[in-house]
Amino acid sequence: MSLMMSIATLLASITLSFSASAQTFNAPTSPKAGELSAIVCSEKTPSVCAQLLYRTDISSESEGQFQVLIQGFEGATINNFKADLWMNMGHHGHGSSPVNIVENANGVYLVTNAWFVMRGKWDVRLDFVLNGQAEHLEIPVYVAK
Repeated sequence: MSLMMSIATLLASITLSFSASAQTFNAPTSPKAGELSAIVCSEKTPSVCAQLLYRTDISSESEGQFQVLIQGFEGATINNFKADLWMNMGHHGHGSSPVNIVENANGVYLVTNAWFVMRGKWDVRLDFVLNGQAEHLEIPVYVAK
């Protein structure tokens, strides 16, 4: 009887371990340095799109850094560029501390001091003015660790 209980306990342990592995196997991972985000385009001006190039691994434990690459503006000057981090939590949302932004070239911005303070789906919200029209883009970033 004791042998049967040991076998049953072992099988239950293997089953639970396999279930946990299966759940985390398909879970999204945090972006790594050198990776690119999805491309997100403006609803107002579909030819204007943005993408992130991660300069550091993204986690909830350390400062994140990334470049914002805006495409399709055909050389027009981008004004009043702003970026912030935002997380919706169902009934409310919250941001992170202000990020530092350095314009490297028209349409290329380095963002540092980006703290994704908890795990989950974040949005990097970009706001700027192009040809006198306000643009707003949100690029999703999933933080797994």
